Amino acid sequence: MVFCMENRRRRPPQPSGPAPLDVDRDAVNTIVEEIRARLAKAGRKDQADALKRAYGDDVPCYGIKPADLHNIGMDYVRRLRSPGYSASLAVADDLFSTGNLEEGLIGAQLVGANARHIGGSDFERFDLWAAKLTNPQTADALGTQCISRAMSGKPSIALRLLEWAKSGSVPKRIAAVSSFSPLVREGRFMTDALTVAEPLMTDELEDVQNAVGTMLMEMTRLQAPRVVEFLGPWKGKGPKIIMELAATKLTGEDRAAVLA
Repeated sequence: MVFCMENRRRRPPQPSGPAPLDVDRDAVNTIVEEIRARLAKAGRKDQADALKRAYGDDVPCYGIKPADLHNIGMDYVRRLRSPGYSASLAVADDLFSTGNLEEGLIGAQLVGANARHIGGSDFERFDLWAAKLTNPQTADALGTQCISRAMSGKPSIALRLLEWAKSGSVPKRIAAVSSFSPLVREGRFMTDALTVAEPLMTDELEDVQNAVGTMLMEMTRLQAPRVVEFLGPWKGKGPKIIMELAATKLTGEDRAAVLA
């Protein structure tokens, strides 16, 4: 049987990356400009200097106290309720694009406030944001507030996060493991979380170790035996920060089984 290829209908090329957003671009630009103006006004040099000492001089930041930053973010969470989720994503697109610490935190806050709307398809957008990350704070916020919700709707995202955990990007490694913290707290994605944590057990950076230890601590709330079993081979040789954080809520024999 001979098939005539000319008569076959070609499939249209599949779009790559996140879907375009149907938003009022002028309105989005106005909100982004307002947010940046407020952040600039609230910034303090001493706070910015402290952040740069902690994360490096190349991390762009305004220097804003966490409580003040949260309040600014909440003002725009309320402001964006009417325009909806797409507008929040569009604003966050711009805020994450700069790599600025506080702008990224506000972006994650805006999207996280729409948690029930976050779906698995949003991960492609979050992947673009992750490429702009410059610091552990924003990486943790992206993971816990955005990626974790996307993974709830699309569990295969866990495989992508395993790739992140092995990447050369420190913020990506942090976001990868932090994404599991809200889920393991509910007793979900335990095996995937430990699979992602495994290659990070030898990471030498304290910020990554903090993220791993925090995730394991959250897991002990419902599955302490799983954490104790996972950390057993690392007793006496695992990073101290990870082991001590993971053991925070453990007691008795479980705690002794983890700590040297």
